[in-house]
Amino acid sequence: MSCEFSTPERDNVTVGGFSISDEMCVNYIHYYPKVNLEVCKSSVDTASLRAYLRFMKRWELQETSDDLGWRENYHAIRWTPLRANMLGDMYLNSPLSMQCNQSNGDRFPGYWENIPIPKILHPLPQPQSKCVPGKMESDEEVEEEEVEEEEVDGGIFSLN
Repeated sequence: MSCEFSTPERDNVTVGGFSISDEMCVNYIHYYPKVNLEVCKSSVDTASLRAYLRFMKRWELQETSDDLGWRENYHAIRWTPLRANMLGDMYLNSPLSMQCNQSNGDRFPGYWENIPIPKILHPLPQPQSKCVPGKMESDEEVEEEEVEEEEVDGGIFSLN
C-alpha cells in the first residue's frame, strides 16, 4: 500500500495521526472466516524512539526532551536530510510494539513488545517521487534553489 500526503507549504514535519492536519494513511484488510479480531496496530519500539530523540538532543543540539510527547519532539527537530535519513534508518531497523485487540476490546494475551520486523520476501517496485523543486524563502529574499536528489534505501530525499 502507498499513501501520499503533500505538505510543501508547511514549515515543519507532518506526523501521522487522526487530526485533519495529520497524515491519515490507514490499511484495512478483509478476511474470512471471522475471528475474534477487532484491530491490530504497530509502532516503532518506544525505547528505540527515545534513543533517537536523546541522540538528537545530545549530538545534534535539538530541543527534544523526555518530558515531551512524540509529536512535540518531532516538531522540536530542525529537519535536515541527514536527520530524516537517520530517523528512517531507525524505523527500518528497530523492533515493533504491537497492540492487537479482540472484538470485545480486550487485548490478545501474550507479549507483544520487541517484535522483530518481518522480512519482505517479494518487495514491490518503488514508486517514482512526485516531489518537485520549489522555492526556498528567506527573511530577505525569495530565490529558487536547484534541488539535488539522492536515492537512499529505496527512498528519494532532497539534499538541499
